[in-house]
Amino acid sequence: MDFDIIYTKVLNGIKNLGGMLVMKLDRTKLIAAMFALSACGAPQYSGHALNSEAAALSKVAPNAAQKRSAARRLSGNFMGDISQTVLMAPEYLAAQSAATEARYLVTASDAGRKVQVATSANAGRMVKSGAGLASTTTNGASANLSLRQLIYDGGASVARVDSAQANLFVAETEIEIVANKIAENAGVAWNGLHNLKARDQALKVLMAKAEEMLGQMQTLVSSGMIDKSASTSAEIAVRSLLLEKSNLEAQISAGTASYVKNFGGIPKNLTAAPSLLTASDLTKIEREWSTSPIMLQSAAKVIAAKQNLLAARGNEEPTVGLKAGVVSPMDRGERTNFAIGLELEWVLGDGGRRKADTAAKAARLAAVEQTLEGFKLAGKTELDTTVSRRVALVKSIATLSVQADSSKNEVKILWSQLSTGQTSVRQLIAAEVNAYRASESKLMAEAELINLELAMLSSSGLLAKKLELNNKITSVKAIK
Repeated sequence: MDFDIIYTKVLNGIKNLGGMLVMKLDRTKLIAAMFALSACGAPQYSGHALNSEAAALSKVAPNAAQKRSAARRLSGNFMGDISQTVLMAPEYLAAQSAATEARYLVTASDAGRKVQVATSANAGRMVKSGAGLASTTTNGASANLSLRQLIYDGGASVARVDSAQANLFVAETEIEIVANKIAENAGVAWNGLHNLKARDQALKVLMAKAEEMLGQMQTLVSSGMIDKSASTSAEIAVRSLLLEKSNLEAQISAGTASYVKNFGGIPKNLTAAPSLLTASDLTKIEREWSTSPIMLQSAAKVIAAKQNLLAARGNEEPTVGLKAGVVSPMDRGERTNFAIGLELEWVLGDGGRRKADTAAKAARLAAVEQTLEGFKLAGKTELDTTVSRRVALVKSIATLSVQADSSKNEVKILWSQLSTGQTSVRQLIAAEVNAYRASESKLMAEAELINLELAMLSSSGLLAKKLELNNKITSVKAIK
């Protein structure tokens, strides 16, 4: 159909609406309006386009690991490197961005309680026709200004602000929780790898001694001074150490991978992880376990859920607001209109949406309340278990230290008796292995104690404070 015919029919249809104000359009203005609407754009993501862009964003660059490693200047200092690891961790930066978002949402929630100002403008041609009267045309422009102040909404707006404040507390506490957990994981990786390398070094020393002694024993067997069965049993004991070394090397490879994952670099000359838990820390943890970050965060979620429920109930109430407005005329001969008054709005039917929303918010509140109760019940039990385990480890380390010293003394005595024939090479190998086992047990217990103390400091929120992370907040820039 020809465009002129369509255009004429549309205009005639508009003109036939008697008694109404219509804007008289010519073809050029209509076409301009169509182009203006098309300029608003269309959705750019189809299924294929969205999948392609998501795949591009998730692609890992070949040199990503090297860039990450170069960005982190590892010093070999336990506290310094862990602090650097936390500050550059994606999880930590994400938690900071989430807190920034929550902070802006507080402002956004509070804005609804303030005066709302809006303006609009119109320009064009007004045509009045119909009712047997001659048509009149007015060309010009008008502007409108309106103000609205909320007076009453059932407490919904106040509850939304309080909920946003509680969610901000949740987000800020999440930063603390994430920082402590990253620091704990990094400390455990450092401690575990150092412990494995210490055990590996001790095993190398033992194997070197055992190989030397086994060679001496084989010489004695060849000369007929000892029976071959004694040599065979000693050789079996030495060969079992080779299997143990292979397993230890596999653990070191896994430990190195864990270290690189946490620190973003290859470990070099790791020192022993220090014990960070002090007696005052332990007292504080036992006294203030109920105010740990995870407990406070869980409690804040309950507060937020309560406020969300209040906001949902408030949405079922009518709203009252003060409105004022100014409308300028299109023609100079007309008057400017002023209006002020109260506006009452009450939704009488919405298909059950508000009642369902209130019920959902009530269910959510019940869920987070039970979660908090679960933390309360488990928190004290877990703390008591952890403290008891720590006491047991401290005692075990003291006992293992005595055993390790005794085993070393036994080895010295046997070595001194070897030349006189009071000690056999087989006995000496067995004593060396026992000394290694005692030393290894002590090393493993010490590593477990360090990991346990890191976990205690992390869960209480003290680990991040020891790293002074509160003074090293990284600013996060939005991606444009």
